[in-house]
Amino acid sequence: MNQITRFHRFALSAFALAVSACLFSSNATASMIGPVDLGTAGNFTLLALKGDIQDSGPTGPDATSGSVVGPIGIASAGNKFQTSGSRIYTGPIYIHTGSTWSSSAIGFPTPQQSAQIDQMLAQASADAFAASNFAASLAATASYGNINSSLSITESAAGNYVFDIQSINFSGGKTLTLSAPVGSNFILNITTGSLTLSPGSIVLSGGLTPDHVLINYLGTNNITTSGGQNSSRIYANILAPNAHVQLTPGYVAGFIIAASIQMASGANVVPVPEYTPSSVLLGFVGLVVAFGSRRTLMARVRSAKATIS
Repeated sequence: MNQITRFHRFALSAFALAVSACLFSSNATASMIGPVDLGTAGNFTLLALKGDIQDSGPTGPDATSGSVVGPIGIASAGNKFQTSGSRIYTGPIYIHTGSTWSSSAIGFPTPQQSAQIDQMLAQASADAFAASNFAASLAATASYGNINSSLSITESAAGNYVFDIQSINFSGGKTLTLSAPVGSNFILNITTGSLTLSPGSIVLSGGLTPDHVLINYLGTNNITTSGGQNSSRIYANILAPNAHVQLTPGYVAGFIIAASIQMASGANVVPVPEYTPSSVLLGFVGLVVAFGSRRTLMARVRSAKATIS
């Protein structure tokens, strides 16, 4: 019995250690989009670096397992996560100990706060700014001014491509189409202008997938999307460390890392591929259970041998 008790204690300690490693290790979970290393910031679906996250409305027409799929974070003190309506979050949610939350949403995991989480959020924030600065320093494959009508940017060979763009301003359903073979990465550095879709879309073709596209917005103007039933759609990740992102509504197949974030009227943010941390944890639980079963079986064998002898 004492052996089993000691094992249970060991298993719980090991499980806690593995979970902590998953949450707080910058090396194990760093993410790349082409040459841009997002570090721990890439673990988040929504990450507000300087301000609030406000979210209200219905679940949204593009919701899968949730209205927002994956981890959410508020990285600094003095801010708030405020949500209402039939919104559903798969979580987890990490909030700086100096910030608060208020929720009447139907699917809202209890946020986690601790000094250790504050450190993790600080690292994610630092990683986000570093990634944005690095992306901005990359030599441009091509440059564009103000894009205000439908346009296709196409590359025929697989590779890493960087595009300097002054602004993207769409209305009436205009579309920017990005096309390249499988394995390509697109970095869009949008400089001092704006990114407004009212409605409009940024879509992909030719084998390019959202997890290989980064919109690095360097300005301070609001990034805004609008149009009923998420008619504004962005198949890319948004990194805008000094800007407010407002989806009222809109659909993003990727993550949003910004100074602050607001969503309404059924906006959805779903990374591609979807974030599924539960599978990792369940796999570890299975390993612990299997190891425990083996320990128990071996103890019984030894006991039987002792009885026979």
